[in-house]
Amino acid sequence: MLGQSGIRTVRDRASHLSPSLPRVTLASCAMSLLLLIAGPVAGRLALADEGQITGTNRLEIWATDSLWSAAYLNQLDILYAGGHWLVGARMELDEETTRWDKEQGIEIPRRYAEYREDIFRLRAGTFYTTFGRGMLLRAMEDEEVRVDRDIDGVYGGVSWKWLEAQGLVGRPRNDDTHRRDDLLSGIDLEAQVTSSTRIGGGYVRLDASGEAGDPDLGRPIEEITSGRLQWTHGPVDAFLEGATRILHGKRNLRGEWKATDAEDGHAWYGSLSFCFPGYTMLFEGKNYLRFDAPYSTLPPVNNEGQPINDGQDERGLGMLITASPSTDLTIECTASWAEATDGEAERSDAKGMLRKDWWNRGSLQFSGEWTKEKMLEGHDEREYYGPSVDASYYLNPMLSLQLTGYVYARNDSVFGNRDEYAEVSADLTLSHASSRSVTLSMIKASEPIREYGKDDLWLSLQVAWTFDYSHDLLIKIGKERGGIVCSGGLCHYEPPFSGVRVELVSRL
Repeated sequence: MLGQSGIRTVRDRASHLSPSLPRVTLASCAMSLLLLIAGPVAGRLALADEGQITGTNRLEIWATDSLWSAAYLNQLDILYAGGHWLVGARMELDEETTRWDKEQGIEIPRRYAEYREDIFRLRAGTFYTTFGRGMLLRAMEDEEVRVDRDIDGVYGGVSWKWLEAQGLVGRPRNDDTHRRDDLLSGIDLEAQVTSSTRIGGGYVRLDASGEAGDPDLGRPIEEITSGRLQWTHGPVDAFLEGATRILHGKRNLRGEWKATDAEDGHAWYGSLSFCFPGYTMLFEGKNYLRFDAPYSTLPPVNNEGQPINDGQDERGLGMLITASPSTDLTIECTASWAEATDGEAERSDAKGMLRKDWWNRGSLQFSGEWTKEKMLEGHDEREYYGPSVDASYYLNPMLSLQLTGYVYARNDSVFGNRDEYAEVSADLTLSHASSRSVTLSMIKASEPIREYGKDDLWLSLQVAWTFDYSHDLLIKIGKERGGIVCSGGLCHYEPPFSGVRVELVSRL
């Protein structure tokens, strides 16, 4: 899985690697040269109109078997900020493929111009925004799960006195195909009606592209409306949001949109929190039915950020309680339960944590976790439980040592084959200030596991180095077993990987 540095997880590239490493070097040199040329130009422009130009180049390389069999992705971001204007673009050299995205070459996937005043902003090009808690719309980028759900079009936002408004029209990038087949338009309003009460709501409609649309449909493919209420008084915060999805059409096997009489979908989410000095309590609930909206992200209501049935047909409850009776002591308890409305998939979990800090010396954290899943991630059943530890110690003001690990008992069942085994994981990191670190990671199972190709040991070494705060270099060598990575209701499967990964980030 991921090491401490958060390097982007490997893509599904093991059998789709570019044959020539010199092309990688050439691409990197070209981007670096562009940054060197842009530097003096940026300085003159910044001096001319008090603006500022910044640039970031990210090169990622994956190599398996040998360093001469490599895939890479190079992204150059240029941003100008001056006065009321914000203008940016991304140039991308792509020589790697995924299961869905098999295009390779040079493109400019992101470009935008934005004009900003005190009360409004208007943007043309690619943009991100969220309506409410994401139940209506969530356009976002999350490197952890490799989702870039930007919208290409026009966006406007207004914030005036007690009113906030957003409006947009554009073509969003599909999570699965990375294409922009649909036209999305919508508006979201939120008002502060009293000192403690906010109300809001919105409307989004989705239209098919011209090639895929049915001329006889004569209406949007789907419409979503939502309303929300937030009440805050002293330490209490209550939030409730509901949405309705009206589906007019769906794709057939040829990718064409056809009219449908499918039932409407509904979604409800609520939360109640209490915050006192040193103490926090949060309670959440959800009930989603036939809400498979492609560009929304329903709150998952669990700490793993993992939906049970893609968020479309599930209900559940979640709880989080934290207590800090002193500045150096933290206690946390979490629990959640969810099930698909058809009764097939189910997930329950509970976790407790105790953390003690020793000022200027380090910290020690003990945790215990239990999770049980049914019909999730390709498993008939899965259960794991056990303790974990996270300890850090400052050897001197610049040097620190951190150990993170767990010992789990696992019971997994896949297609009727059951594996019962113990699993030990440990990450040992030596850091010098915030600029250099070395991490040794290990996962060891007590026996070979069928699910992972009968492997039982995964080792990796990662080095992270920051040079002059302008260049970040990460190198990871070893073996990763892959698995599901989730964040905020979005999940992605990472295949196993064995080889070398390099990430170089340069800033202007």
